[in-house]
Amino acid sequence: MTEGNAAGMPIWAAILLTLFLGAAGALAARAGDAEIIEAVNKAAASLDQAFEKDDVAAAKALMTPDHVAVTPYYDGPQSVADQIASLPDFEYEQSVLGDVSVKMLGSDAALRSFSAELNGSFKGRALPRRVFVSAVWVKRDGTWAEKFYQVTALPAEAP
Repeated sequence: MTEGNAAGMPIWAAILLTLFLGAAGALAARAGDAEIIEAVNKAAASLDQAFEKDDVAAAKALMTPDHVAVTPYYDGPQSVADQIASLPDFEYEQSVLGDVSVKMLGSDAALRSFSAELNGSFKGRALPRRVFVSAVWVKRDGTWAEKFYQVTALPAEAP
């Protein structure tokens, strides 16, 4: 005779049901993640365009107030105000190399990273050509905004 739970369901059936519901929940989370990843990538593209076009309002709207940027071309960590003030000194074009990775850090946070080629200058100094970019994006007030941005210069022959 098979033991059952309080509802009369055999234990093996309860275990299978639990496993099935857990797997279905994981699949649903992954399906939702795809939508989140698309939204993060769209917001990131908008922020890149804002910097390329010196669009102050769009740039501010796509960064958190406590945003920090660390790059090899800035003079140190930059706040939103620092970045906005330096827009006239920044000529920037970016070409993404390969795939963009977006890893969920929670339901309202994601890490976006990729390799890229930069073309441009900051305060008259050439930007590093090949870089690795990582950024933390958070959802606030229903929209995605960049909270942290870091660029690491790569050797010219790096993949």
